[in-house]
Amino acid sequence: PLCANHFRAMPSTESDGAILRIGVLALQGSFAEHKEVFRRLGGIETREVRGKEDLIDLDGIVLPGGESSAMGIVESGDGSLGLFALLARKIGTEDFPVYGTCAGLILLSERALCQKRGGQPLIGGLRATVCRNYFGSQVSSFELPLVCQEAIDHDDTATPAVFIRAPAILELSSPDAAPLATVAAKPCAAAAPAVNAFFDDAPPSKKQRTADPDDDATRTVVVAARQNNILVTAFHPELTDDSRWHRLFVAICRKHKHKK
Repeated sequence: PLCANHFRAMPSTESDGAILRIGVLALQGSFAEHKEVFRRLGGIETREVRGKEDLIDLDGIVLPGGESSAMGIVESGDGSLGLFALLARKIGTEDFPVYGTCAGLILLSERALCQKRGGQPLIGGLRATVCRNYFGSQVSSFELPLVCQEAIDHDDTATPAVFIRAPAILELSSPDAAPLATVAAKPCAAAAPAVNAFFDDAPPSKKQRTADPDDDATRTVVVAARQNNILVTAFHPELTDDSRWHRLFVAICRKHKHKK
C-alpha cells in the first residue's frame, strides 16, 4: 500500500522578462516532454544537451527520466565526451542549477543501491543514498496525488505524481538537503534485501522508523528533495499537466542567474 505523506516547496519568483536558457539532457528518456513543459511556460529557450559544448551559456539543466544506466553507457561510449564529469564539476564548483527526474535523480545521487551488474556512472552532487526501482518494475507503475503543504505560486492543491520504475531516496546526508515530498511504501521484492540491509547497517542516529509500526516492511521514503540548486523528483511531472515543479526549477535558475 502507498500513502502520500507531504509535499513542501518554496514559492517561485516572478519573471523579470529575461530569457532563461535551460538545457535538457537528450541522451535517452523523456527529454522532449520536458522541453514541451518549458515551451508552455514561455520566456525559456531550451537546448538538447548531448555533449560538453551544449552546456555553454546555460542557466540550468534537466536530467530527464528514462534509463539511468543506458544514459551512462551512451555518455561513456566516447571517451572524449566527458559530459558527466563536466556537469559534476559545474554542480560542485558553480552551484549550477540542475533538476533530475526519476533516472536523473539516480544520476545526481552520491550512492545508488540495486545497480545493474558492473555498476553505472553517476554524476553525483546530491548527498543522498537512493534505491533504483524501489517501487518495482514497469508493470508496477502508478500515479499518486501528493498533498501540497507549501504551495508553488500560491497553489496548494494536490500535485499528480507519476511513478514509473521509480527510485526512492533512503537517506539525505547533507544539512543543506531537505525532503520536499515523501510517501509510505514497501520496497519491491527485488529491492527489499538491499533496502533492509542498508537500514540494518545504519548507525542508531540514522535508523529510519517504519511508517507503520505493525508493518516492518513499509517505510517512509523521500520522493522529492532539494539541496541548494539541486532539485530532484522520483516521479515524472513532465507527464502531467501540472507545471509547478518546473516553475520551481525556473525560479531556482533565475535566482542563480541574477547572482552571477
